[in-house]
Amino acid sequence: MVHRRKPPNAVRQYGVLVGSIVDGFESPEGASPHYEIWVKGDADYRIAVNVQSVDDSEVLAYFDARFDRSGTLDLTSLLTGDPGFRALRTGPAGQGGLDYLRDNLFPIDQMQPIPAAGSGVTLKNLLDANIERAKADPTAMVVSFGEFFQDAGPDQYFGFRPERGIHDIHMMQGNSGQFASDNRVHGDGALLLSFNNAQEIVALFVRFQTQSLNTDDNTGAPIG
Repeated sequence: MVHRRKPPNAVRQYGVLVGSIVDGFESPEGASPHYEIWVKGDADYRIAVNVQSVDDSEVLAYFDARFDRSGTLDLTSLLTGDPGFRALRTGPAGQGGLDYLRDNLFPIDQMQPIPAAGSGVTLKNLLDANIERAKADPTAMVVSFGEFFQDAGPDQYFGFRPERGIHDIHMMQGNSGQFASDNRVHGDGALLLSFNNAQEIVALFVRFQTQSLNTDDNTGAPIG
């Protein structure tokens, strides 16, 4: 699952996945490694989180270990509803989808470059620690927004069948050039982990340095 590389005329289905975490690890894949998370909902799913961009732009992240700025995000209903994937409508009239620039979710100007791997603070180390914590907490749940995918064969990393899950767990607007077709509003991706019976929420928001923060309210295309 390579960053933003989609088949021609692929049908997109944005939504939210809710479930419990089975396992996770970083899978190097050419120029665009991902952190892969195995999730149990109404079935088996995989979340593919970008930790590096294919176009060499910097990955910017906002990691919040005590997330409480929910803005328009209704986490309570998601965590108490049925597990699994639910499609959400994007665009100006979108319902339930995330928007980094229009929802009061986090201070986007505080997103910082963060390396994919290494010995210090990295996306891999942050995710490793929280995946292990989730595996040890029977109440832990994941809520992730992104693009649905499904293939007929077994999952290439965890072996369940059929392969299904979500990717594009990052901002999906402000793109130019080859990624301009990704642009939309109320259709951004994110990863949220709930611990201790939803008393603690950990959140990860990701975008790429090349993405503009000034976007059209209808299309998500960069302005200026």
